[in-house]
Amino acid sequence: MKKIFLMLIMALGTVASHAQRLSVNTDVTMLALQTYNLGAEMTIGNRSTLGLSVFGTKNPYFHDNLKIMGVQPEYRYYFGGRPLYHHFVGVSLLAADYLFTHENVNYDGYALGAGLTFGYVFALSDKWAIDAHAGFGFIGTRHKKLHLDHPDLQLNNGSLLRKGFSSCYILPTKIGVTLSYTIW
Repeated sequence: MKKIFLMLIMALGTVASHAQRLSVNTDVTMLALQTYNLGAEMTIGNRSTLGLSVFGTKNPYFHDNLKIMGVQPEYRYYFGGRPLYHHFVGVSLLAADYLFTHENVNYDGYALGAGLTFGYVFALSDKWAIDAHAGFGFIGTRHKKLHLDHPDLQLNNGSLLRKGFSSCYILPTKIGVTLSYTIW
């Protein structure tokens, strides 16, 4: 495990050393919903970037028993002539692990998805920018249900013994306003 982590850090360092620009960001819309997040985006070409966002929440104010942790990599193509500026279209992936209670039933599982994102980056200064974006895509979930009234009754909706997802949806994969700071 340590070797894999070390190789990942070395590969990221090699890619970052060739990157022209690197910015760090946080989605303020997700923060307003008590979902803590942090992201980074780096240029990989004249009009394109690669980004990675991680997010998580535990018992936000609008839900007593909710835990979500996830990661979302994204490729963006900018139409404004340079990356991190003006209109863009992106392709993103999503992986999330969740546990929540709804109507006295616990849902413990994960979600995987992919989608398209559209947005616009407003430059506030040389270093600061605001990014407004919205995206939709395909999300598949797999979870186990546990009735809290009858703990011995467990429904394996999307059991690990079955292949595929228990539910598939077309949903928003990314909607928000991001505040970015360009490091270099």
